[in-house]
Amino acid sequence: MMDLNKIKTIGSGLMRPEGVMAADDGSVYTADGRGQIARIDKTGHTRFFGDVGGTPNGICIDTNGRCIIANIGNGEVQSLSRDGSHQVLLTHAQGRRIPAPNFPYLDFAGRLWVSNSTENENIDASLQNPKPDGCVVVIENGNARIVAHGMYFANGLTLDKKEEHLYVAETMQQDILRFKILPDGSLSEAEVFGPKPLCKMGYPDGIAFDEAGNLWVTFPSRNAVGYLTPAGDLEMFIDDREGKVLQRPTNICFGGQDRKTAFIGSLDGHSIPCFEVPFPGMRLVHQKN
Repeated sequence: MMDLNKIKTIGSGLMRPEGVMAADDGSVYTADGRGQIARIDKTGHTRFFGDVGGTPNGICIDTNGRCIIANIGNGEVQSLSRDGSHQVLLTHAQGRRIPAPNFPYLDFAGRLWVSNSTENENIDASLQNPKPDGCVVVIENGNARIVAHGMYFANGLTLDKKEEHLYVAETMQQDILRFKILPDGSLSEAEVFGPKPLCKMGYPDGIAFDEAGNLWVTFPSRNAVGYLTPAGDLEMFIDDREGKVLQRPTNICFGGQDRKTAFIGSLDGHSIPCFEVPFPGMRLVHQKN
């Protein structure tokens, strides 16, 4: 278990920095609950840009440095350029409204995977009375299609290093689902990866792989961060029950030298906790090193 005193923070003045992504130049991007994105440079200076409305949630970065936003507040998936201009990438898939986009993930094949937590426009109500109405949408060659459905609040998602499987945090079932990606881009039936439930108060939110094949998981209800080993065993890395450093952690990404620094997004924090990890994070499409 990590010593809480070894956890540092960067940035300031953030509001609901739920999503977080690290860039090669040492900067960190975070969502901001005021309908914008924050960029924290390696000196810790925080700059806000964009006016995307709603409530930006999970984010990723594309190969041109644009920030892809799952905006759970207005039901849009957006692409935000560095000059502050943005465009809408997704509101519907196969004629269905996607009201609660939660997290976007761009893979090396150019596909954008997006979790839609629920069909309920009232997110809080869907958490109080969960139903299997979450889904995953993939955008490929400009076409959006639903490739998985029936999840109890679909949350963070990622692909493994070989891009053979999709992993989804199914928050209200306290588990991680794994799908094999078939040759036509469709998915197999879901299987549970790891324990079910994951742990006490084990409602998973964000997930991300490291280079050793460990799947890192954030637990906002428990104020904890852990990882599932390749064998599916859960190892808790930080357990901050009293909220001394973590404030409902929601997402995790890796950056810094050799991608051995983890950065944590959260619902209640005003800065970004960061700490050293045993293995480098898995390289994402926007990371060249």
